[in-house]
Amino acid sequence: MKKMMIDMDDVLCTGGHLGILNRFLNTNYTMEDMPGYFVEDLIPEERLTEYYEFFQTQNVYDYVSVMKDAVEVLEKLSKKYQIFICTAYYTDVYEQDYSKLLLDKYVWLREKFPFISPYQYVFINDKSLLECDIKIDDRLDNLHGYGETKFLFTSHHNQDISEEELASQGIVRVSNWKEIEMLLLEK
Repeated sequence: MKKMMIDMDDVLCTGGHLGILNRFLNTNYTMEDMPGYFVEDLIPEERLTEYYEFFQTQNVYDYVSVMKDAVEVLEKLSKKYQIFICTAYYTDVYEQDYSKLLLDKYVWLREKFPFISPYQYVFINDKSLLECDIKIDDRLDNLHGYGETKFLFTSHHNQDISEEELASQGIVRVSNWKEIEMLLLEK
């Protein structure tokens, strides 16, 4: 079986950090309001420390939505490919204990994708180290390294990457799980 790396945040689920931000600020921001990758860009600088403390008390996965068709398509893919859910769990932004975030990710994956074994979870920040036949991620830098087939999953923060730039790196843009199903299962 070919090995497949699939990112978690903004590929399998979406909205967690934005949900926490909206609760913290008592706002109704949407993904279209995001100026970049990090929700912190929407927080007044004088409130960042307070936000990071609040974030630590929350489970980001209480705020996420599973991407449409992700469960159905991933279950089909798991019969043809060896799936690895590869997700980052640490960022320098928060400067705090990440053990809770790692546990929250684990519990959410077990609940939403029970057909994927925990032995196939990889908690890693530098995904270029992974050698998989197929890589699916929303961040271009996570698609570096070995991979026969690479898909950039469209998200609010990567829409400005041109098709020419992607093609020059051998990367194909996908916008939803049905596209992935068509490309990987209906060949």
